[in-house]
Order: sequence, then structure tokens, then C-alpha cells
Amino acid sequence: MSGGAGVGGGDRAGAIGSRYPPTMIQGRPDAEADAPWELSPAPETFAKTVRAELDPEPGLYIDGGFSPAADGRRFETVDPATEEVLARVPDAGAADVDRAVESARRALKEWRRTPPLERAKHLFRLARRIQERSRELAVLETIDGGKPIRESRDVD
Repeated sequence: MSGGAGVGGGDRAGAIGSRYPPTMIQGRPDAEADAPWELSPAPETFAKTVRAELDPEPGLYIDGGFSPAADGRRFETVDPATEEVLARVPDAGAADVDRAVESARRALKEWRRTPPLERAKHLFRLARRIQERSRELAVLETIDGGKPIRESRDVD
């Protein structure tokens, strides 16, 4: 093989074209290479953003809105790595569960009358929103529970 087109040639990037970045073609890291894509930020970079966006005292989501626990009790959720309090969340009791179940029963009556295609649209939109923020959710799960990011991201 002669020229740069062969496997052992010196100018494989030119022979193959711009389909692949030079780092892929040459099989070695090259900081100067101009890759046609950008890498997403590392999950660790989300940690500060996720913490900044956390509501320090969220409510229970019942009946289309957030509200405190019926008895007002809360508990702290703590980052096990730093022992920093992430939030003080409502400690739902039996009255809160009853309220949530009653709300769900009311909503079910309307949901049953919703055509299947419309229901699918709502469920796909919800799934898409979860997918769009999956990296942030994985980081939050890691911060809250202390599990490795790989497990939060790839398993949960």
C-alpha cells in the first residue's frame, strides 16, 4: 500500500475524509483535534447546579399543587458525603395519604374519559421530560443517597 490510503499510511485522516475526527482515526488522544461533536459536561459539574435549584423546603405534590404535610412535620435529607442538609421535606402521614388517594380517584374519572391517543401524548411528554433531565436526576440521586453516579445513571 502506498500513499496515505492504506492502514499503515501516514495521512489516513486525509484519505478517509472528514467523516471521523483525527483522534478516532489515529487511535490516540489529540487535544488539538477538531472533533465534529462536543462532549457533554461531566456529571459532577451538575452537582452545584442541582443543589442551587433544590427547593430547601418542598411540599407534597397533591391535587395539582404543592402543600405542607397535614401535621406540619418535616425531616431532613442529608448528603452522606458532606453531611450537608439538602432539604427539609414534608413527613407525609395518614391524612396526607388519604388526601392524595382521594385526589387520584377524582383525577381517574377524567383520565378514563380521555382518549387513548391523548393519554399517550401526556405520558410520552412526561417520559421525555424525565429523559431530558436524566443526568441531573442521576446526580441528585447520587447526592441524596451516596451511591456511585454510574449506578444512578445507568441502573436506576
